[in-house]
Amino acid sequence: MSEQKNHNDWSIAKAVEYYNIDGWGAGYFGVNNKGHLCVWPYGQPGPSIDMLDVIDEIHDKKLSLPCVVRFQDILRSRVQTLNQTFAKHISEMDYTGKYFGVYPIKVNQMREVVEEILDAGRDSHFGLEAGSKGELLPVLAYNDDPEALTICNGYKDEDFMRLAMLGRKLGRRVIVVIEKLSELPLLLRVAEEMQVEPLIGFRAKLSTPGAGKWVSSSGDFAKFGLTAPEIIEAVKILKDRGKEDALKLFHFHAGSQLTDIRSIKEAVKEGARIYAKLRKMGFNIEFFDVGGGLGVDYEGSNTTSHSSVNYTLDEYASDVVHNIQQICKDEGVAEPHIVSESGRAITAHHSCVIMSVFGSIQLGEDENQLNGTDTEVVLKMREVVAGLTPKNLQETFHDATALKEEALSMFKLGILGLEERAKIESLYWKLCRQIVQINSRRKRVPKDTAHLEVLIADQYLANFSLFQSAPDHWAFEQLFPVVPLERLDEQPLRESTIVDITCDSDGKIDQFIDQVTPRSTLALHELRPGESYHVGMFLLGAYQDIMGDMHNLFGRVNEVHVFCDDEDPEDFYLEEVIPGDNIADVLCRLQYFPSELVKTVKKSVDERIKSGAIKPKEGMTLIEFYEQVIKSYTYLETGRPRQTNLEIPAESLSNGLSSVELLRAR
Repeated sequence: MSEQKNHNDWSIAKAVEYYNIDGWGAGYFGVNNKGHLCVWPYGQPGPSIDMLDVIDEIHDKKLSLPCVVRFQDILRSRVQTLNQTFAKHISEMDYTGKYFGVYPIKVNQMREVVEEILDAGRDSHFGLEAGSKGELLPVLAYNDDPEALTICNGYKDEDFMRLAMLGRKLGRRVIVVIEKLSELPLLLRVAEEMQVEPLIGFRAKLSTPGAGKWVSSSGDFAKFGLTAPEIIEAVKILKDRGKEDALKLFHFHAGSQLTDIRSIKEAVKEGARIYAKLRKMGFNIEFFDVGGGLGVDYEGSNTTSHSSVNYTLDEYASDVVHNIQQICKDEGVAEPHIVSESGRAITAHHSCVIMSVFGSIQLGEDENQLNGTDTEVVLKMREVVAGLTPKNLQETFHDATALKEEALSMFKLGILGLEERAKIESLYWKLCRQIVQINSRRKRVPKDTAHLEVLIADQYLANFSLFQSAPDHWAFEQLFPVVPLERLDEQPLRESTIVDITCDSDGKIDQFIDQVTPRSTLALHELRPGESYHVGMFLLGAYQDIMGDMHNLFGRVNEVHVFCDDEDPEDFYLEEVIPGDNIADVLCRLQYFPSELVKTVKKSVDERIKSGAIKPKEGMTLIEFYEQVIKSYTYLETGRPRQTNLEIPAESLSNGLSSVELLRAR
């Protein structure tokens, strides 16, 4: 970070390197010669889409930011690349089985996402996975390819089993995976009652542990799956019922976001041995399901950190095919069709959230703007700050810290005034900024001042809710790429963190991707009065949409679906626009009904009118405004001032205040 601060040779190439766009972008993201972030939906080279053009289209549709942007062509590209990669290695190794991809809809259940994935994978008979009754209902409706697989995972009750057998009645390849032993007799009973032949899968609880943040979902103490003794008991149940031919799939799951290719290899080897032993016991298993876990390199470091992976899709597919083939050859059994449930790797790249930055908080103020005569302690602090040199940096910092503490004690005793305290603090933070500048030119930073860079970082105020748009960053410290969408040809000079508009101290982004280890600040550009500044958060397509919550009643954000179109002047069009929640939507979910709220407020206004506290016309205007706000977007209306008859100061509108703050500003 210090290198980019101290050189004047900033360029677009430097921006790509600093934000590590090539590392996490997988060929889909880059910067054009205008300094704008661009998207290549089919990968580079190919048609590109300027993110600022997308923002213009969003505003033309009368939508406000924040806004989720889905690049549906990236979804298609990910599905096709996954199928093509497995097909290539199967062909190169003369593997006798085929590849059947399955998308677990829990990763992103949005209808448009599921439809796009199924359409992109139609020629490869791409299937779906459901982990609950709620998920199985749309899966049965949409996965109508008789050759594609429908995998039923998760704990199951009788209704779940009957839904699955309904799919079998429709001629679908619905495979019920047995997660616990008691499910098997239940399935066999339901299938017999419905007079249909079930397709059964066994999920094994492997001893091989996974790797990454979600390692607990695998290994001996995993939540799901059958132990070796339970598999033997399940085998006995099938043989006793004469249902050996019903067992069609062997399944295991080594974990989500597997970071280390070695754990994948070991899990496949253990799983393949179990598969081979089951084949030798007389079960004609056709499918070998390696589960999910194919990871995404969110930070682009190509390491085993929680937000990265140390392998590529090509290496993953090659190792899966090779290790299954080798075990089958050693055991002398047939090579099965390979199934993977790769949801994160398919969906992560296609979605981002665009947010506007509407202000910043900088630590300390210019002490020259503070009036009054300097007291002795203020003069001492001025001398300390003026005497700073690279050689006495640490000593000066210690002296300034001592003076700041002395001033605070004097203030508590009533000896020092508020103006003098303000000057002391402003001078202290001025010194800290100067120390950071000196440290940025050093290879080794003194330990006592190493923390100052983070301490004095600006806070950029972004119009979004972290809890709604990127809950995994808050809950699991998952890293997502954050990049300004414009001015990338200019050097960013403000070390910053990003805070959202919730009134929660955890609503902030203070861990950012880097090429080696995460950084605590991100360099952004100085905000210019009267100019917009946009930041994007990327790789949000997996899990974030469905897991977002309504902290502070900030609901789902506006959403647009972008498709590439070479014939369009801007190389894209918005295929679908989905308005986000308005305030009425989120209130209704909590049993606050807008009509009742308006009625209650109107009653209070009427009482004030009767008492003469407010005039009738003003009262009606207040009620009208209250109703307008209920129907408005849950996020700040920073781009488009609200039309209202209330006389609200113009400066309040331009400062991006919320609706409640606007009312208070009256």
